[in-house]
This record gives sequence, structure tokens and C-alpha cells, in this order.
Amino acid sequence: MEGEGHLDKGYIAPEAALKKLRVAKGLGQAVYIYGATGYGKTELVRQYLSRRRYRYISCAEDAAGLTETAKAAQEAASHSPGKEKEAQPRTVMVVDDMHLLKNAEGRKAVLSLAGRPDIWLILICRSPIPAWLMPPYVGGGLLVITEDDLRLGEKEISAYMESQGLGITKEELSFVVQRSRGNAYTVRHTALKMLEGMRPGPEMAEEIVEAFAAYLESHVMVQWDSDLLEFLMQVSVTDEFTLPLAEMVTGNRHAPELLERAVETGNFLSCKDGAYRLRPQLIRALRRRAAKEYSPQERADHAYNAGLYYEMQGQIVPALAMFEQCGKKERIRELLIRNARLNPGNGHYFELRRYYLQMEERELEESPVLMAGMSMLYSLLMQGEESEYWYRKLEKFASTAKGGQKREAVSRLAYLDIALPHRGSADMIDIMKRMPALIFDKGMSLPEFSVTSNYPSTMNGGKDFCHWSREDRKLAATIGKLVERVLGRYGKGLVKVALGESFYEKGEDAYEVLTLLARAKMEAEGGGMTEIAFAAVGLQVRLDTLQGEIQTAAEVLTSFEKGVREQGAAQLLPNIGALQCRLALYQGDKGAVAAWMAQAPDEDREFCIMERYRYLTKVRSYLSLGEYLKAQALLEKLRYYTEKCRRTYIRMEVCLLSAIAKYRTGGAWKGEFLSALKEACGYHFLRLISEEGAAAQELFAAAGKSFLEKEIPDKEWLSRLMEETGKVAVRYPVYLKGQLAKAPDFCGAALSVLRLQAEGKSVGKIARELSMKEATVKYHAKENYRKLGVSGKADAVLAARNLGIL
Repeated sequence: MEGEGHLDKGYIAPEAALKKLRVAKGLGQAVYIYGATGYGKTELVRQYLSRRRYRYISCAEDAAGLTETAKAAQEAASHSPGKEKEAQPRTVMVVDDMHLLKNAEGRKAVLSLAGRPDIWLILICRSPIPAWLMPPYVGGGLLVITEDDLRLGEKEISAYMESQGLGITKEELSFVVQRSRGNAYTVRHTALKMLEGMRPGPEMAEEIVEAFAAYLESHVMVQWDSDLLEFLMQVSVTDEFTLPLAEMVTGNRHAPELLERAVETGNFLSCKDGAYRLRPQLIRALRRRAAKEYSPQERADHAYNAGLYYEMQGQIVPALAMFEQCGKKERIRELLIRNARLNPGNGHYFELRRYYLQMEERELEESPVLMAGMSMLYSLLMQGEESEYWYRKLEKFASTAKGGQKREAVSRLAYLDIALPHRGSADMIDIMKRMPALIFDKGMSLPEFSVTSNYPSTMNGGKDFCHWSREDRKLAATIGKLVERVLGRYGKGLVKVALGESFYEKGEDAYEVLTLLARAKMEAEGGGMTEIAFAAVGLQVRLDTLQGEIQTAAEVLTSFEKGVREQGAAQLLPNIGALQCRLALYQGDKGAVAAWMAQAPDEDREFCIMERYRYLTKVRSYLSLGEYLKAQALLEKLRYYTEKCRRTYIRMEVCLLSAIAKYRTGGAWKGEFLSALKEACGYHFLRLISEEGAAAQELFAAAGKSFLEKEIPDKEWLSRLMEETGKVAVRYPVYLKGQLAKAPDFCGAALSVLRLQAEGKSVGKIARELSMKEATVKYHAKENYRKLGVSGKADAVLAARNLGIL
């Protein structure tokens, strides 16, 4: 029969894959279908061809038959006249399990069949198109149906459940869609479990995953060559691996070849930026098999080798996980001491808190580095009393220790005096003045230090120094050299960038600011720290953006990011990404903001104060998305942090952003707005508020100038602030604009007016083209502006494009 096969009752085809099959059939184009186990590749073809005769060959069972079939087809074609050949219906041939086709003759046979006009060839494989099949693919001879095409969507899963007579709630359906990732095997197994009386949820999901892993072990992995299976079992000790790590774990010099074979064997191994990742179901299956094949000591050796590799690469977090897995307690202690020697910006205190907190107090008291680490850890956890407890322990240790142990303890105490987050910076000048006699005159030095905590700021970096801004020039002249001497290479360029930042915040001469930043960056790059250079670059980006040069700002940041990657200063990359997101917010680039949000830290899972810059970026992203409750919830966590760690600048920032969120949701916003204004006025800071542009402008307009002049004592400062905020609002009209409108909110006539405005046409031309009165055009334009939350044509067009309306 020539027609499409009748699909069995209860079979739901993936619509995207079915559509491509129909197109390929109509064109007589060969098809290549690939996807991992369980995505229903073979069943799709069987159902589609259920009323047609076709030749089916499995490379797992009849690879020799493939060559014979190709020869027979060639001979039949050579004996048939051309016209007769054209009149004959195409023979349908299905070649399954292509990932098992290893011999050259079989591959040659497939290539010959793919080019034949009298054969409709359907190839089924677990892996993407292999290199040897590239010629017909590049030549347009293959239509590819991918794993994504095979995934069952919400609509298809719902229809399948209905066909099985199963009722499923919206929440349960959403759970199945997410956990199954459209895998037909998983969906079918879910239905069977539901027929047994179970409901979709974590318990059912765990049962299905375990059953799928058993299926992979017994039906899929048995088809692999023994050396490939052995290799993958060994590397499965980690969730992700690179080629050097795989070589270290397995000791196999053929690792590159084995990885190439693994890719061709099935669509279960992905590679991004040199890192390979196995699918979770396969990792589970491989670990099940490895537990049977290897002794506990052999598995421990694999984990130990992986731990050694991570340790050599300076990747402490995964190294500890591997050493824990193989029971190497002494190596864990060594790594924890090594991590405690790092400053919080480079170390992993928060990520490793479980290991530190599990250590016995007696063991911690033996090491001044670990005691200092515990004091810092508790401070990062905003537990000041516990931090001071370990500080006192270290003080007691220093009073009785001798030699190297005493020097280590004294230098650690000096470091904590400067760096503990919960202590703030009120006594910092006195602390700095004591340092030469305490440390340097005794031939000691400070441990590794971070001034900025990888924040693009010095005034608001590792500590808050807003109060220094009031006497910035005097302090730079009097204690600037002392600070740089105390901090050594960690402070090169610090005074200049701090002075530049203070001037910038107060709106002083832009040329002087840029000069200070340029010199600070050069000093930092000449034997100092990249984090100081980042503070200078971050301020330059802010200045460029404020002045409307956002393209220049983006180029400066991209260039710096490239240098950071080349230097291997990976600790700066997360905050560089956050700064790039802030630029995207100014430009109204929803795609870039959404991409950044997808990898932003999850404050609901855990709140880490080292992520504060990314959290504040996330708040702004929430505001731009109209997710005001999420913004407010995160702001309250940040507010608690500012109280615990005496963060003046971030407190002002939190008040301002909170006022914006509350204003948009009808809450009591004026108090917080005034609090932010009054405190900023006390320091003469402009940019903290004016940079919020259109978002802050809403609050100024709602409060009214006369009311604000009564509340704010410095009228000149207020006038300058409002003027500058207005300019930023004009330059970036869609910055932090909530999702005020969608296409359905506009009638056809209103959309037509908006589209013609986007083409630059005048009211008169629009009226003539749409056969409207000019007054009607003006009415629609005014309503469009209201719905879009803007005040003019240019802003309306930009906002509409940002919202996807145009």
C-alpha cells in the first residue's frame, strides 16, 4: 500500500518526527533518525510503515545481509531499462542499529543505497551522523530526524495517558514531562506504574530511573566492545571528565580513540569546551556494572586517581569529593588546610563548609591555618559569635606557640583583623597603622589577600568603605602609601582605583576619573592583582554606560574578559558575566538576560554572601521580568546581610531597589526611597541612584519635586541627581521596565499604528494609509504609550521590539 500506515491505537507519534518523515517520503529523500535508547526510533518507523512492504535489516543481527542487498539492488538496476525504472515504485529499506556498523563493506553498501532514486532509505542510529556518512548529508541527500524531534511533548504525553485510560493532573503531567525529557520508554513505564496504582512523583521517578539503568546494563551495554565498556565503567567514577582526567583515571593511552568510539556508539556522551558528560541514566548503569566487575579497592583506586588529577589542577571541591569517596581522610585534611590558606575570593569556604564543620574541634586546634579558616567561614556564614570564638582560639594558640607556628598564627590574626566580613571597616585605619610593627618589622608577611572579593569595586568590595569617601583626597594622601605597603602586591593600584571610584560616585570630573582608573589598571597589571584591574574596568564600564557609550562599555568588558580567560583568573568570570547582564538590561536584551538567569546562583537553595553582586544583578533581572515578589524576597535576604556585615552601600542599593519593587506592586515605597536618598545625600553619591535611570525616574515623578525638596536638605544635590537620572532614563528607556504589555493587549488598529510609527511615518501619513482621522491615530498612539509605559514614539518602538510585539 502506498498510503501512510495506520498508527496503532495507543501509539502517539512525536509530531515533529512524523512531519519530517512525511516530507522525506514525499521527496523520496533518505532519512537518518538518531536518539538515545528509549526514544522510540524503531517503533516510529514500524508504525509509519505498518501498511507498506519494506525490507528491514538490523546491523546487530544481519550486517552481512546489508552488503548482499546493496549488490542485489545494483544488479537489478543495471538490468532494468531507464523508463521502466522510473515507473517502478520505490523500494523501502530500513537499516537499524547503525551504531553497530563497523566494517568498511557495510558502510560502503549504505552509501551506495543512499544515492539510489529507486530506494527510499531509512537509517536508524543511536548517535548523530558519523563522519563516514557526511558526504550524502552535506550533499543534501539525508533528512535528519534528531533526538529532539523524537521527544514527546506535553500534548503528546497527555494524549498517551488518555489513550491508556489514565487520569493525570496538570502538576503530575508537568512532572512527567520534566523528568522523562520526552523519552518514550520513561513515559510508557510511568503509565504502567500508574496502572499499578502509583502516582507520578519522586518515588515513582526513582523506581523508573533504576529500572532504566538495569535495562541499559542488560540490553544496551552488552553490545559494546569489552575495552570500551571497561573504559567507560572506570571514568564513570566522575560525573564529568576531560581527556587528561580520563587518561589519569584509567591509565589507558588509547583514551582518545575510545572516546571517539563512544561518541559513535550512541547519543549518550556530550562534549562542551573539552569536558565530556555521560547521561545520568547511563552513569547509574555503568556504576551498577562497575560494582559487580571491580573490587571495592579497585573502585577506590579509580576515585583516588581522579582526586589526584583534580588536586593537581587546583580543583579542590571535586578533589575532596573523590578523596571522600575513596576514604582518604588525611588527603581531605591536607586539602582543607590548603583551601584555608586562600582568601575567600579564591578559596571555596562556602562550598566546602560541610567538610570543615564535620572536623573535630581537637583536630582543628592543631592547625593555626584551620582555626583562621573556621573564623573566616563562620563570618561568611554571618555567624559573628562563632567566628570570634575561633579568633580567640587562634589568639590563645599564638600566645603559647613558638617558631614557625607562632609566626603563622600571628600573620593569620592580622589577616583576620583586616578581612573578617562581619567586623565591617570602622577601625580599619587604626588596624593598618598597627600592621608594620606587628608584621613587617618582625620579618613576617600577610597571607594571600583579596581587597575586592572579585567585586568590580573597591569602595564596595571585600568591605564597605563609603565613610572614607567623605575625605577621599586627604586619606589617599595620608594613608594611601601605608595601605599599599601593608597589602603589598594585593594592593597595587588600589588607592588610585578607590579614589577614582569615590569621584565617580559623587559625579566629579569624568576625565580625572578615567585617568585614575587607567593608571590603577596599569599598576595592577604590572605585578599586582587582576581583581584590582577588574575594579578599574568595572568602573570604566559604568562611566561609559552612564554617558550613553554602551557599545564602548561592552567592548571594554569583552576585551578584559578575554585577558582574564587567558590568565586563568576564573574566579572573576561569574561577576564579569553579571556585569554583562547589567549591560543587557540597559539595552533591553531579554534573550541575554534570560540566558544569564538560567545559570545565576539560586538564592532559594542557599544564600552565599560571596554571590552578592550576582544576587543584586538577579534582583534587577527580576524587576525587568515583572517578578516583583521574587525580587523582594531576595532583597530581604540581602538586607539581612547588610545588617550583619555593616554594608552601607548595599543597604542603600537594597532600599532603592525595594522601593522600585514596592512602587510597582502598590506597596509602601516612599519610606525606603527617602531612606536611600537621604543616606546617599549624606555621602554626596549620585551614581548609585542615577544609574537606575528609568526605574528611579518613576519614583521621582511619583514623589514629586516639591515633596522631595522638603525632605532632602541639599537642594543642589537633589536637582543634579534628578537631572542626571532623567538623562539616563532617556538614553535607556526600557531599563528594568516590567512586562507591562503583550501583543493581545493591542487591537489591530493600535498595532498597525505602532508598526507604521516604527517605519518612521508621520501621523498624517499613517492616517491616510489606514483611512483614519488624525485624531484617531493620535488616540491609538497615546494608548500604546500608556500600555508600554513610555512617553514617546522612539521609546514605544524600542519597548515594543523588546517585548516581542513588533
